[in-house]
Amino acid sequence: MKVGIITFHASHNYGSMLQAYALQQVVTSLGHDCRIINLRTPRQKKIYSPFFLYPGLRSKLKALAYPAVALNDWRKHRLFEKFLRTHLLLTRAEYSSSEQLRHASLDFDIVISGSDQIWNTYCSDHESAFFLDFCNDARRVAYAPSMGPIPEIEVEPHLYPQLAAHLRRYDAIAVREQRTASIVSRILADGTTPPTVLDPTLLLPASHWSRLAGDTPIISGDYIFAYTPREHQLLYAQAEVVAQKKGMKVVCSSANFYRQWHYRPYFRFYTAVGPIEFLNLIKFSRFVVCSSFHAVAFSILLSKPFYALNGMNDSRVATLLSNLSLDYCASPCTYLTDSELKYKESALAGKRANSLDFLKKALS
Repeated sequence: MKVGIITFHASHNYGSMLQAYALQQVVTSLGHDCRIINLRTPRQKKIYSPFFLYPGLRSKLKALAYPAVALNDWRKHRLFEKFLRTHLLLTRAEYSSSEQLRHASLDFDIVISGSDQIWNTYCSDHESAFFLDFCNDARRVAYAPSMGPIPEIEVEPHLYPQLAAHLRRYDAIAVREQRTASIVSRILADGTTPPTVLDPTLLLPASHWSRLAGDTPIISGDYIFAYTPREHQLLYAQAEVVAQKKGMKVVCSSANFYRQWHYRPYFRFYTAVGPIEFLNLIKFSRFVVCSSFHAVAFSILLSKPFYALNGMNDSRVATLLSNLSLDYCASPCTYLTDSELKYKESALAGKRANSLDFLKKALS
């Protein structure tokens, strides 16, 4: 079968690009000819461009004030684009809008929407195409899309009728989180609730990600990896507490807090980080402090103890932690006592088997 995938594959976000890679790897391993539909809107490209290319004088002055940060931001951009070119199989044509996709001549037998927050209508790079409004004759499958950390807020009720019309045209739907499943059930209003499945990154074995991360650490010595995709002062403060308790440096891949934290004794900034470097930083860390679903997922896969800040308040993280009996990893006291990650491997194996079974049936 010819299978197309539409997702946030070109977002310069570690989880977004790696989950796209993972789903394509899995679908291909099931014997299908799989391509990612290369939807890259001008809005999305602008969001993820190096900060010094943003319009206005402020971004230019910031680059002049922090030339090393600007240089590493450019390097980071190049690393994401390199991964996109070398690890993802894309359609030959690039599409700039949902409207353009609706007029495209795509010859897929099946199109999958997912995974990641493609059904979060609040996302700045959301497009109606993520609900497959461009499909004509192809079968429609949803695999692990998410409506975001707080779907009750991020998908507004006035959109329900429009979304219901799209969702009813799907041949198979499975979502990533229970709260997304509840909202989909509310939208459809037909008494059905879609099953939940694993994020695609969790379908591949740990050995696959370990190989991709490489055998040589890019940071020498013992360290704590602190990662947040957005500005989060509390996370950095918590990472500093861990560093003081464990006597290790904190490695940060985000430049958001460069000015505030650069001169703190425990902090080291390494910001020229693409998807592979992100995996490497987790693989060789001693501990992870994060506010990111995929940082949690890869910490689990690579057997790294972690603290998920406010994890149980995030529908995405909470579902994953609860499924694996890892709720304790969202407790601040965890990082003071735990030196290794403890979870039910059988729970992950069972959930993986169920998720793959859904995908096999949906694509058969």
